[in-house]
Amino acid sequence: MKKAIINIMLLICTVAATAQEFKFNHGPYLQNMGSDEVTVYFTTTKEAFSWVEVTGDRWTKPQRFATVFAGQYDAYTKENRVRITGLRPGVKYRYRLISKEITKYKAYSIQYGDSIATSWEEFNTLNPNQKSFTFALTNDGHDKPEKVKELLNKVPLNNLDMVFYLGDMISYYEKEEAPYYAYIDPSVELFAKNKPFISIRGNHEMRGNLTRKYMSLIGCPNDRFYNIAYFGNTAIVMIDTGEDKPDTQPVYAGMNCYDDYRMEQIEWLKKEAATKRFKAAKNKIVLMHIPPMSVDDPNTPEEHAAKQLEKHFLPLFNKIGIDLTISGHTHRYVLAEKGERGNNFPMIANDNKSIMLVNCDKKGVNVKIVNQKDEVLLDRLFE
Repeated sequence: MKKAIINIMLLICTVAATAQEFKFNHGPYLQNMGSDEVTVYFTTTKEAFSWVEVTGDRWTKPQRFATVFAGQYDAYTKENRVRITGLRPGVKYRYRLISKEITKYKAYSIQYGDSIATSWEEFNTLNPNQKSFTFALTNDGHDKPEKVKELLNKVPLNNLDMVFYLGDMISYYEKEEAPYYAYIDPSVELFAKNKPFISIRGNHEMRGNLTRKYMSLIGCPNDRFYNIAYFGNTAIVMIDTGEDKPDTQPVYAGMNCYDDYRMEQIEWLKKEAATKRFKAAKNKIVLMHIPPMSVDDPNTPEEHAAKQLEKHFLPLFNKIGIDLTISGHTHRYVLAEKGERGNNFPMIANDNKSIMLVNCDKKGVNVKIVNQKDEVLLDRLFE
């Protein structure tokens, strides 16, 4: 009798799995937005062959874009990253997703199932000559999507160029759904179908057995987590600050080498800072999860990265003319004014209960910080 019941339950589970609806379950969300391209990320519940149709501007008929590698379209996959190229600066486009379920994939027999499509969505490419650049920034969400949505709703999302997530949006990465649940799905719900976000890693995104997969979920130009991007007359430097404790800490089991990784970024930034484009930028902002200063007892293991950043990055920031650094990690608001910590520029550490609205133009960088209680912690123009 028990065996019969078990068999029935197994049959029910098998039927339920087979009957799972074929649909788009995450996305679309925009990454790597530029003046002439963007990448659309999305997933399906079953293995499929998917593509993106785009129309607008001179494209009166929908143009089809799909990912191609070495003569094959990317297919029989649930995860999709489709790069849209040939766009023009500052132009509005419309797009939609199309996907065909693959029910059978054998060497000489491939069969399709249902086809699905999304409604049409819109986006605007960036204009390299834009006179201002406006973004929102939040950090340390730690698997609290409702808090993320609450904070995002405190800024004018429709008027932003993009949103930055400054790390620790998840607590650790051991479940496939973690980043989607924590902040990607809320972003899609509120803005990410139409405006891009950029994710900068915090130390918690580096924890868990899936951490090495994180790059596949977010846009990482040049296949690296540290980068520089230009928006009008503003240069945004993104530093990947690594883990907070020494590489030798037993909890890392000998698998970390962030001390060398941080120094690698020093050499990279020296070269970037020597370019004409960087030197010509009116506003030079650094975004980094761990601030380049110790805010607690500097003798604790948790301050190891902050001390290295303060020792090696801070002098370089001074030398290349950085105007402002914005960090998270501390879970409390800190403003180090120019000259307080050997810095030739102000340094802000955002807490874990606030969102920043940042506008960059020829006047400088205006920063407004609002917390969950609608208290304004800062509203100031940094010239």
